[in-house]
Amino acid sequence: MMAKAKKTNQTKIGRMHTRSVPSRIFGWSLLGLSLVVVALNWIEEFSNLEALPGGHSVLYLAGGIAGAVVGLWRAGVLDAKS
Repeated sequence: MMAKAKKTNQTKIGRMHTRSVPSRIFGWSLLGLSLVVVALNWIEEFSNLEALPGGHSVLYLAGGIAGAVVGLWRAGVLDAKS
């Protein structure tokens, strides 16, 4: 008689995906720059510092948050892991 090979049941949830090095460098750089813009905007609100053109603005806050999300995505943090 032939011995049966033992089968294991494996469920694949997603593919292993790794972004390229330039994409990850761009993503982390964009995240860092966005956090700096948000921090400077917050400091400008409570002090006399004028580091950003036009001073404190909601647009800097919105742009910084959007840039941070895009940076996290390009860095591969938001990708599915399996």
